[in-house]
Amino acid sequence: MKKSKKLISLILSIVMIFSLASICASAEGTQEAAPTLDTSAFKTDYPYIFVHGMGGWAPGSDYYSVSPYWGGGLLPGSTDDIIKTLNEQGVEAYAPAVGPLSSAWDRACELYAQLMGTVVDYGAAHAEAHGHDRYGFNYEGKAIMGESWDMTEKINLVGHSFGGATVRLFTSLMAYGCEEEVAATGSDTSALFVGGHDSVHSCITLSAPHNGSQVANLLFDPGVTMLAISAALNMVGAFFGNDFMVFSLQLGHFGITPKQGEDKAKIDLKAIKNFYKANDNCGYDMTLRGAAELNETIKLAENTYYYSYTTATTEEGPFGKQTPMDSLNPIFYISSAMIGMTEGTTIDGIKIEGDWAVNDGIVPLASALYPTVDAATATDYEDAIANGEEITSGRWYYTDTMVGMDHFDFCGTEDYPTSFEQFYFDMVALANSR
Repeated sequence: MKKSKKLISLILSIVMIFSLASICASAEGTQEAAPTLDTSAFKTDYPYIFVHGMGGWAPGSDYYSVSPYWGGGLLPGSTDDIIKTLNEQGVEAYAPAVGPLSSAWDRACELYAQLMGTVVDYGAAHAEAHGHDRYGFNYEGKAIMGESWDMTEKINLVGHSFGGATVRLFTSLMAYGCEEEVAATGSDTSALFVGGHDSVHSCITLSAPHNGSQVANLLFDPGVTMLAISAALNMVGAFFGNDFMVFSLQLGHFGITPKQGEDKAKIDLKAIKNFYKANDNCGYDMTLRGAAELNETIKLAENTYYYSYTTATTEEGPFGKQTPMDSLNPIFYISSAMIGMTEGTTIDGIKIEGDWAVNDGIVPLASALYPTVDAATATDYEDAIANGEEITSGRWYYTDTMVGMDHFDFCGTEDYPTSFEQFYFDMVALANSR
């Protein structure tokens, strides 16, 4: 049994760390002609910032020109790009590159630095607690929107998968800051940690593991698995430098990969051990307990609209368990089946039942709908509209689950009822209607 569990963990590790970031989605059929976006009814016109998930990449990386994360379907040879399309339709849109394997905190700091065109500041208190450098890459003169964001013009944030945790935490920090960081550095504190900024109009998540995923627990809990991953990442940094496969690993602040300006990292056993034990990475944040801890630190911003989009690619099987649909990408069969069979109370004290078994291949529906800590605020968007309710800020609205679509369909496959572009046009229209 122990050997079997280790084997499954190893297989899932390979799937999550490598396959997830490269050739992992397929599109079927012939794509319809791209629709046009009617902006005449928009009440707001703020820029959109798209934040990729674990293992993702952004414009500027070598692979993005081969297959855009936001529209390419993740397969080489696809040229569709929703970021480019939205800009052509008159909607300002950008896609920064945050650490593909980094924690929600570190990614939020990297997002802020790219919006501001400044050096990444992870916070003195956070850096000390997790044993890494306070400062990271320098984006001076490279602000993602062309010039430094003034934090008064609002933005819309869109996060796919683990990008959801990133945009949620970023929104919370902008509004409320972090008392620990202010106490640690006083006047030298990054504006991100000071708070008081009503800067995010909408926070939109796509198949985000708000409450974690059982898959992450299977990967993270066997210590030998995470230790091996940590060592492998350091070897990648030492032999290949920052760029590997389709993205930059951006773990220089840990000493795992090169710092900015360095060609290669050094094999560092201390850094390997620290990265493995620090619990400052996306793997830990996506475990059930890691997500619960993260959720306790994230507050809903009063003036921000929160929307979640979810997908599901399982159905009830012959033994009453959720089993993968035929439309599920084969790469997700193992993880989807594992999630579908999970039930009971975990060692973290989290009860797994009902929609915890329904999943899109890697994220349970119960996790993607909304954070459990915000359950009292969560409302079905379509029901609210049908009942004539006013859509208000500071609470979650979840849209109808798109059954038959899997976790990567937001990245450009063609399972949306009309077209891939139409999904994003509808999403933009919803957010801009308030």
